[in-house]
Amino acid sequence: MIQGTEQQDKIMQRPAKRHVRRVVVISIIITIFVLLTVTLVNSMADGASVVVARNQLQFATVQRGDLVRDIAVQGRIVAANAPTLYSQETGQVQLFKQPGEAVMLGDIVATITSPALQNDLQQQQAVLSGLTSEAERAVLSAREQQLDIEQVMNTAQVNLLAARRELQRATQSIEMGVIRALDFDIAKDNLTKAELEFDHAKRKVELARDKLAFEQSSRAQDIHRQQLVVNELERKVSALQITAPVTGQLGNWLVEQQSHVLPGQALLTVIDLSQYEAELAVPESYARDLLPNQQVEIVIANQQLNGVISYIAPEVRNNQVSARVRFDQADSLALRQSQRLTARVILEHKTDVLKIARGDFVSSGGGRQAYQVLGDQAVLKNVELGVLSVQWVEILSGATEGEQWVISNLTDFKDQSRVNLN
Repeated sequence: MIQGTEQQDKIMQRPAKRHVRRVVVISIIITIFVLLTVTLVNSMADGASVVVARNQLQFATVQRGDLVRDIAVQGRIVAANAPTLYSQETGQVQLFKQPGEAVMLGDIVATITSPALQNDLQQQQAVLSGLTSEAERAVLSAREQQLDIEQVMNTAQVNLLAARRELQRATQSIEMGVIRALDFDIAKDNLTKAELEFDHAKRKVELARDKLAFEQSSRAQDIHRQQLVVNELERKVSALQITAPVTGQLGNWLVEQQSHVLPGQALLTVIDLSQYEAELAVPESYARDLLPNQQVEIVIANQQLNGVISYIAPEVRNNQVSARVRFDQADSLALRQSQRLTARVILEHKTDVLKIARGDFVSSGGGRQAYQVLGDQAVLKNVELGVLSVQWVEILSGATEGEQWVISNLTDFKDQSRVNLN
């Protein structure tokens, strides 16, 4: 039999201390690995790959209160009443006042020489005189014809009276048997004939009177029509003398001295210095928000004035809308035409809203994102912003009162969820 090696093998016992030491080392390694893993996970969750200097940022606190939606615009002082004078006829203009000179109501500031208009007036005046003379001549002729007709009527009336007397004598004679029945019938026929002639003469006289009245009325209408033509030409000739419509000062010449002008051409302006208004240039994006009677605060020459919008232009020019502001009190102020000013137009007034100071974060964050400051980090959050004013931004959702936000430009944050503030 072949013997095994059991007798040659010797069982060795491991030392107890060495075994414990190995277990401790392995436990320590595992513990350190777990701690490093937890630390790495926490750093990945709470850390940030972007660092921004705190002193380069602007911060503000979310508040609750009133919010006045307004816009800041530029403008200038203009005269509330600055009429422009126009030429009404073709001719040569002569200006009597220099720009800036004082003028009184009714002063002649310019004249227009128009020989053609003067000639038209004289011709129409001659036509009017001819119509008047012709009407008077026609009246005399009609009166003469009327007298002739009245004479015929008077003759017919005399013949009628004679025929009546003749019939009366014939009646007496026929009763006495002096005349024949034939003569009596002749007398009756003569009376009837005389009555017809008299009646016809009366109607001709009445017709002549109506005809005279009609002709007089017709000629009076012709004269009136021609008189209107003359009056209009006289008005145009009078308008050649251009007078100041208000008391103030002459503005600018809009044509050259002794130049040829056409009807409807602007000549000059006159400025009424008794009342001023502010003309604002409002950006087109705010045109829909402008309404009459909105309050406006105006700063000019270190003075603040209050007013209301009195006029909004119906058109947009150079991406701007023109609006006029009527002052509440400005009579005692020394204002000047075209003086520059800054105005604040109050569009809307809201009460008890969440708000924060306005900053570049509105545009850079698209109005949907903001960064809240938590310790040394800025945390990205989704928000919903409302109306904007010059100083404040309304917060509709995503914030609570007392939070601190970054209100400066958010471009350097690169849309990171967390940003370290150094």
